[in-house]
Amino acid sequence: MHAWHVRRLADLPVAGRPVVMDLRVRWFLCTVAECTQRTFREQIPALTSRYARRTLRLAATIGQVAVTLAGRAGAALLATLGVTISRSSLLRALTALRYRPPRSRRYSASTTSPCAADAAT
Repeated sequence: MHAWHVRRLADLPVAGRPVVMDLRVRWFLCTVAECTQRTFREQIPALTSRYARRTLRLAATIGQVAVTLAGRAGAALLATLGVTISRSSLLRALTALRYRPPRSRRYSASTTSPCAADAAT
């Protein structure tokens, strides 16, 4: 271990009060001469992603509210829950989400609905 630094993460509020975690992250030095990256920082994938300032739980909650309400309404709802976020940041969180189109059902040419196949038998 070479050194450490404190990483500050926002988490879901408790009883309407904001929660901030101070996470002590270790720095490691690589002793292999051929290694292109000399220093490595400890990562905790179950808690947060790289460079993030929010925990995965808070980011998921913000994403769900952003999909449902977006802009001002979403920011107002999160403010009542104790999460401080601007409407612009909420929209940025919305655009950062990966869009997954809904799966479509395929029917054969002879049927128009899933019930039509049952009616034919």
